[in-house]
Amino acid sequence: MAILDVRDLRYYYRTRRGPVKAVDSVSFSIDAGKTLAVVGESGCGKTSTATAILRLLPRNVDTYEGQVLLDDHDIMAYSDEEFRKEVRWRRISIVFQGAMNALSPTIRCGLQLAEPLIVHQDVDKGEALAVAREGLRSVGLPEDVALRYPHELSGGMKQRVVIAMALVMKPKLVILDEPTSALDVMTQANIINLLKRLQREASLSYLFITHDLGLASELADDVAIMYAGRFIEVGPASRVYPSPRHPYTQRLIQSVPLLRSEVAPDFIPGAPPDLTKVPEGCPFHPRCPAAFNLCGWSVVDLQGFLEQRSRSTPGATHAGSTYEAKGAWKLVITPRKGMGPSAVVQELQALVARDAATTPVLTAVESIAERSGRAIVTLRTAERPGFTSDDSRRAACWLLTETGGSHAAA
Repeated sequence: MAILDVRDLRYYYRTRRGPVKAVDSVSFSIDAGKTLAVVGESGCGKTSTATAILRLLPRNVDTYEGQVLLDDHDIMAYSDEEFRKEVRWRRISIVFQGAMNALSPTIRCGLQLAEPLIVHQDVDKGEALAVAREGLRSVGLPEDVALRYPHELSGGMKQRVVIAMALVMKPKLVILDEPTSALDVMTQANIINLLKRLQREASLSYLFITHDLGLASELADDVAIMYAGRFIEVGPASRVYPSPRHPYTQRLIQSVPLLRSEVAPDFIPGAPPDLTKVPEGCPFHPRCPAAFNLCGWSVVDLQGFLEQRSRSTPGATHAGSTYEAKGAWKLVITPRKGMGPSAVVQELQALVARDAATTPVLTAVESIAERSGRAIVTLRTAERPGFTSDDSRRAACWLLTETGGSHAAA
């Protein structure tokens, strides 16, 4: 049974350049006693997903909507006070990224652990401190750590204190936001083993946020691959790792060095997109080696390609032209002085016929026509790919559809 069920969650930040779509229609569920690992590059929306669930919102929220069901209760409908009293830390807690930043440098560790009990449950200070000492023992720390300040502890000890803080009110769901990112390899292994033991003993559920695929494989029952604010592949770790379906997941796994293999790790070209200007269609298509005409090439991509070609091919008929986008799928090209539009149309038609097989953006060209002294290039309208299901595993990629399968086979 799902302890957490997130449906169509949207969480955008308001900026001067437009809304940052950090979490864009994300849906997933976590069963009791299980771990879902959310994996992706930095800036893809992983931490924003966590803060959206816990309602730790900044002032510049543009959009915050969807359903978050905790034990079949929609906690999005709770008032802020109800959420603070009934959900945050009592039923869902979080281990923040960077233990040093999560701990106050001026308060002893024991009091920091005891504070949630004092504030949320009106527990007497002496009793709360006794519970805090017990919490420290449960994560493998001596009781005298309660009397120390954070700067007196090593990185691994601070991380254990933060884990103890997250568990002090005995929640059933813990969000782990890259809990080992600043630790050495041996300490990472110890923390992961600790998390496994605590999960076993208390039947905890984890939402494990990381960019480390190898680390995720140690803890995860299920894996969600996130890109540009969206989940693009979700499924059991036992199936996603050996046979990834989405090209982005495949490239992520290929980028991990393998201990017992002579195959060199590969890299993903380019960089994640600006979340104020997420590409049309599949957001990964500008970096995808398998992209084709359905994937979402827009006039921005085509204009960039033609401008680059103009610089590298000075004799091109479209060199020196001006470009005007009419929506996402129509590009109007005004030839330079002395160049007729028919010459531009003919060259572009020949370019598409010759290079479409090796230049993905050209596969999206639907028509090229002359009109009112200008060349009009119309692209195929792209849509965001939906999830295709393979038993319990889902992936959002046009290559996995019937049309995409035919293209891949060809």
